[in-house]
Amino acid sequence: MGSTSLEMASRFVDRSPFNRWLGMSVLEAGEQGIVIGIPWREELVSSPEARSTHGGILASLVDAAGDYAVALQVGHPVPTMDMHVDYHRVATPGSLRAEGQVVHLGKRFATAQARVLDMDGRLIASGRGLYLLRSPQAAGSQDTSAAGGPGA
Repeated sequence: MGSTSLEMASRFVDRSPFNRWLGMSVLEAGEQGIVIGIPWREELVSSPEARSTHGGILASLVDAAGDYAVALQVGHPVPTMDMHVDYHRVATPGSLRAEGQVVHLGKRFATAQARVLDMDGRLIASGRGLYLLRSPQAAGSQDTSAAGGPGA
């Protein structure tokens, strides 16, 4: 994976206070997509008895991996227009990684898919997102209150 893609992806990820709170980092980035990771910590737990990671954290990883896979293709983060997440198993304590790839890059919208894996490579969650493409100039000046996600 190219160092330029890795540097660009790291800039995209690091600009978000939420990503920094999660401890999110870019593990790999290139033409094939992106791999991001977060370390496990107690604040991610939704059920103290089961010690399971909150589903919102998993959905955030799906969204971020999809968004930043698209961002690598278009040169800037993009707002999420729609997203679907499937939960496959409980995420217990341990670092997580998310792999994102662009499925379709159109003129106005992009679709990306992502998978969240535990430290043993087991599938925890997967999903697909629809992202609005816009120019970098519009990205800094447009009101995106109707759109969510990492690029908003």
